Amino acid sequence: MNRLLGIVVLRLRSAADRRQPVVPEVGQHGEGLVKHLWIALTLMTVAACTPTPSAAPAPTSAAPKLRDLAAVDACTLLVASDFAKPLTKAPEPLSSPLSCRWAIEAQTVWMSIENESLEEAKARVGREGSELKVEGHQAWWGVQFESSDDPPTSTGVVVTELAPDRVLVMHASRTPPNYDIGMVARTRSVAVVQRLFS
Repeated sequence: MNRLLGIVVLRLRSAADRRQPVVPEVGQHGEGLVKHLWIALTLMTVAACTPTPSAAPAPTSAAPKLRDLAAVDACTLLVASDFAKPLTKAPEPLSSPLSCRWAIEAQTVWMSIENESLEEAKARVGREGSELKVEGHQAWWGVQFESSDDPPTSTGVVVTELAPDRVLVMHASRTPPNYDIGMVARTRSVAVVQRLFS
């Protein structure tokens, strides 16, 4: 096929040099040449007009799933390296399921996982605050100062939606209150949410 196209191109150039019209000879190979040329041009036109298949979309990674909470030990959701200072005692399970408390010098952090919506938890906690996102999850946080305590204490709380009817409630308190305790509650919430989703 390429040889036939080459012959036609040479004849076109030769004719252009002599300024003569190109008339294919009809003879032993003339009709076959015209036929092959027509087929070759048709195939090239079809190939040029045929769209190249687009690449298949890259598979998206599945969204992380909430772990089976029945198998979760709340006191393992934060570890010593999550705190700026050493723990002053071992993590302490609280009375409600899926709850625990950690203590370091002048600071206490405690958390619970509750069967309620984000709005219900916000109303129960009863503090003014602001909305935020924790690892892509809707959340709310606020800080309260307890000036009546001796010495005064500040408590930060972050409520993070784990599911429509399940929230993580993280508290952090500091005595005296000259510290960004709200940041402590927020960063501990991030660590726990990362460990709850796989």
